[in-house]
Amino acid sequence: MILILEPNTDRRGDAFLALQRHLDALADIEYRIHDVTGAQQVLTEIYLLGDTKALPLDDMRELPCVERVVRISESYRVLGRHDDHNRPSEFHYNGVRFAQDNLNLFAGLCAVDNREHVAQMMDGLAANGQVCTRMGAYKPRTNPYSFQGHGSSCLPFVFDEAGQHGMKVVAMEITHEKHIDEIYTALERTGFATGVMLQIGTR
Repeated sequence: MILILEPNTDRRGDAFLALQRHLDALADIEYRIHDVTGAQQVLTEIYLLGDTKALPLDDMRELPCVERVVRISESYRVLGRHDDHNRPSEFHYNGVRFAQDNLNLFAGLCAVDNREHVAQMMDGLAANGQVCTRMGAYKPRTNPYSFQGHGSSCLPFVFDEAGQHGMKVVAMEITHEKHIDEIYTALERTGFATGVMLQIGTR
């Protein structure tokens, strides 16, 4: 379970100290405090480790300083050892290994413009032993007059070129749930020539 505190919470203030006292009293629960310092604010997260299933979400949301509570199930915890060295810390997808001791580069086109440039980019990547790429089909931009990407119309040739060049995984930003269906349909049409990792955008 993760407690996300209100921005700029004072860790020396009364509210935070009250929160700490409550957490200290929880049976079989350990916690770790992590600060993320940005340009304008500090975000504090508290990771609760142990038997958190018994902790009601509504009760945790009512604690001092807490803005949001996220329950993390065992299957979806961040890949890591968490003091358990028998726990998997990697995964394989479409023949590519993702782990803490290797690095996969997703170089490519920010916005796909045409098939020729896609092929040129993948030629260069394949020549350097790369099997992952990034291809932007959906490119929402702040300026409405800028190129917004071809959307679903470019997906079939992107996936086809990926398959021909041995690209195992294509990373692609999406900003709407319909994009998932469009990507799956294009993958199906190309015989699942490659795999896709979705970058979830918030625009």
